[in-house]
Amino acid sequence: MEMPGGLPFIKPQDYQYFGALLNDDDEEELSPDEKKELKIIKYLEVKNGTPQQRKTAFRQLTDKAHAFGAGPLFNSILPLLMQPTLEDQERHLLVKVIDRVLYKLDDLVRPYVHKYCKAAGLATMIAAMRPDIDNIDEYVRNTTARAFSVVTSALGIVALIPFLNAVCQSKKSWRARHTGIKIVQQIAILVGCAVLPHLRSLVEIIEHGLNDEYQKVRTITALSLAALAEAAAPYGIESFDSVLKPLWKGIRSHRGKVLAAFLKAIGFIIPLMDADYASYYTKEVMVMRIREFQSPDEEMKKSCLKW
Repeated sequence: MEMPGGLPFIKPQDYQYFGALLNDDDEEELSPDEKKELKIIKYLEVKNGTPQQRKTAFRQLTDKAHAFGAGPLFNSILPLLMQPTLEDQERHLLVKVIDRVLYKLDDLVRPYVHKYCKAAGLATMIAAMRPDIDNIDEYVRNTTARAFSVVTSALGIVALIPFLNAVCQSKKSWRARHTGIKIVQQIAILVGCAVLPHLRSLVEIIEHGLNDEYQKVRTITALSLAALAEAAAPYGIESFDSVLKPLWKGIRSHRGKVLAAFLKAIGFIIPLMDADYASYYTKEVMVMRIREFQSPDEEMKKSCLKW
């Protein structure tokens, strides 16, 4: 069923968000800010529409993100995301919108998200995004991890550590562990050297993933350690003491993408070492890589070249 103007039917629980679309007021009489808000909610309302309608609307939100501005966008998107009656599919769509807007606006969103997160509170933010942490769709999990990293930059790493520890240690779902460790990677990428005061805690939270039974978890763990080491450089080598041995063992036993990830982690940790240790580890790794490159195993050769 469609509403006037070709818009999808508005659910009763959505009237508080989209009721303005039913007003007969002349758009010319609206202020510039009111016109902007009306356009945004028109695009968001098609979450109830056909796949083609949603695709077109979300592309418009992304392309016009700078014109709309972070404030008006998040004023409309975030309250909708917090709606308790939101269906899983609708939440996934909104998370995708947020991810695209975050990517498009980059640093412009940080002051606004900081203000919103403080007002909404950590518990509310976690409750809104928790259902997507172990979603079967890896794209949804990745966008959720990026959204959580922004929340963390707003509320502070300390506030998220208990939550991260619980998710990364999940025994019910390897996907939840994967997402939790991915959040740590995204935090390192987003906040850079600000991870230093929390570096040891973050390494301890994810280090078990190097021996996880699932390959994807082992891979993202190594990539997250690489991101932490890169963000902390040239400091923090003592925080990585506990992962050197499993990484060293891993590059002798893994192949393909996992091997490449383990090599990347060691490659970023070595520059944090003092000169003697760095020289030793570099020589040992290079000798190992040369030997394996001479192997007839094509997958191993590819991993060597990638590194």
